[in-house]
Amino acid sequence: MLNNRRLKSTVTEDTHLERWLVSYADYMTLLFALFVVLYAFALVKEEKYALLSDSLGEIFHLSGNEKQGGRGVVIQNSSDTPLTSGDKISKDNDYNKGLLEAVGTEPVEGDSEIVNPDSKYVGTPFSSMKEKLTQDLLEVIEDGSAKIEQDDNWLTIEFRSGLLFDSGSAVTRNVTKSVLKKVIGTIAPANNYVHVRGYTDDQGINNEQFQSNWQLSSARASAIVQELQVLNVEPQRLAIEAYGQYRPKVENVDAQSRAKNRRVVIAISKFGWHKEIIEKIELPVNEEKVTNSILNNPDSDEIQVIELPSGGLRITTRNQE
Repeated sequence: MLNNRRLKSTVTEDTHLERWLVSYADYMTLLFALFVVLYAFALVKEEKYALLSDSLGEIFHLSGNEKQGGRGVVIQNSSDTPLTSGDKISKDNDYNKGLLEAVGTEPVEGDSEIVNPDSKYVGTPFSSMKEKLTQDLLEVIEDGSAKIEQDDNWLTIEFRSGLLFDSGSAVTRNVTKSVLKKVIGTIAPANNYVHVRGYTDDQGINNEQFQSNWQLSSARASAIVQELQVLNVEPQRLAIEAYGQYRPKVENVDAQSRAKNRRVVIAISKFGWHKEIIEKIELPVNEEKVTNSILNNPDSDEIQVIELPSGGLRITTRNQE
């Protein structure tokens, strides 16, 4: 009896040993179908994905080895400056590669020609001028009476007013001429525009000669311009700017700070002045002294046009004999 039960139990268990294969086969079939569908989607959208990937890579300047699983390095923009709200993306490159166009180099309609670097002549480079000025003015630079600075548009030479003028005066001192002679060795051979700027401190002035700091700063700048002109700097290159007390370099709190604000600046522009050459055209001279060309009746009082030997015209109502 016990043996029969064991035999039936063994037969029953054996009949269910391979049922897991059915579930496994169903699972593998579904998994295979899933990968087939995914592969089909990949084939259809491969070109679109590639285009999107290339576009993003160009915009962010991604570079790297494709074998590294797509890990790239972001290359800094060629301008070495971060993008700001004023920057423009170049339209000349495919996919807007992120190259920046220069902002502000072309004037808007109605701007003066001077802001258009394409239509302006550029003067002598600042590099050579700054080096020579530093050597020539080394003595006054070391004692703090002068300072040379440079930016994209201007090379400036800042002088303390005490070096060039007496207190409250716009009359140049003897040392002023010697200092300017050192500067003129660089300015005169060049063709750059030169602006002379006058500044004062906040202490008011009201004497027989000057009624305000405006007048004092203007007179001092004018005096330096006159000295530069005497030293053979073309007047077409020179300009005067007066700021009075309203452009302080530091806050006027004591005598030392006020001394820093009393200054005269010779600002050299990166743009240069060029003489306009006017060609003289020689007109043929007629053998006759005067040739009359009468518009109307010569005997009347109507207007007559007379051609002169020099090529000019004379308009008259007087009859010529």
